[in-house]
Amino acid sequence: MLRAFLANFWKNLIEFKRYYFDSITSIMTILLFFYLIFFGVKAVGGNAPQFGETLDGIIVGYFMWLAFIFSFQGISWGIIEEAQRGTLEQVFMSPIPFEFQMLSRIISNFIFNVLLATMPLMYFAAFTTGRSLSFDPITLVYLLLVGVISATGVGMIIGGIAMIFKRVSSFIQIVTFGSLAFTMMDPKNVLMKFIPMSQAAYMMRMMALDKIGFLEFQFVEHVYLWLASFLYISLGIFIFRAFEKKAMKLGSLSQY
Repeated sequence: MLRAFLANFWKNLIEFKRYYFDSITSIMTILLFFYLIFFGVKAVGGNAPQFGETLDGIIVGYFMWLAFIFSFQGISWGIIEEAQRGTLEQVFMSPIPFEFQMLSRIISNFIFNVLLATMPLMYFAAFTTGRSLSFDPITLVYLLLVGVISATGVGMIIGGIAMIFKRVSSFIQIVTFGSLAFTMMDPKNVLMKFIPMSQAAYMMRMMALDKIGFLEFQFVEHVYLWLASFLYISLGIFIFRAFEKKAMKLGSLSQY
C-alpha cells in the first residue's frame, strides 16, 4: 500500500515537471477563470458593503469546486488514460488489489492537487484581490478531506462508466461545470445538503465568513457532512464494482 502510494505520488510529480508547460498554463487558466468570476461579480455589485461577504464566499466556493473536480477527475481521467495507453489490464493484474491502488491514487491526488495546489492558490487569489481569509487550519483540512470523500465517490461512478463506454469526456465536462453551482449555493433544505460537496462548501463558507471553528459547528452539520460523504463513496464503490464485473465478463477491460 505504501509503495503504491509513493509510486502514484512520484508519478504525479514527474508528470507535473515533465509537462511543465501544460502545468503552468493549467494554473494560469484556474486563476484567470477565477478573476473573471470575481471581478465580474464585483463590477455588478460595486463597492456596496454587503458584497464583501459575497466576494469572500466566491473565493471559498470556487476553490472548493477545484478540490471537487481534482478529486473526481483524478479517478475518472486516470482510468480513461490507462485504457488509452493500454495499461489498464496490467493495473488490474498487479499483485496489489485495484481497490488499494485506487485508494493510494486518491490519497496522492488529495495531497498533491488539494493540499499542495488548491490551498496555496486560494490564498494567492485572496491576496491579489485584496480579500483576507482567516482559516483554522485543522478545520480547513477536515472539511476538505471529508468533502473530497464524496467527490471520490462521484469519480468512481464515472470511472466505472468509463470502463464500459470508454469515451465519457463530454459527460465529465457536464459534471464538472454543473458541480460549480453545487459548491457556490447554500443548501436551503436537508435534501440539498446531500448534493456532492454542497455541505462541505457551506461549512467552509461559514468558517471563512463567520470565523467558525471545528467545535463551534452544530453537531447536526457534521452529521450531514459525514452522511453525504458516506452515501457517495458507498454508491461509488457499488457502481464501480458492478461495471468492473461487466467489463471483465465482456472481455473489454483493456480495449479502447
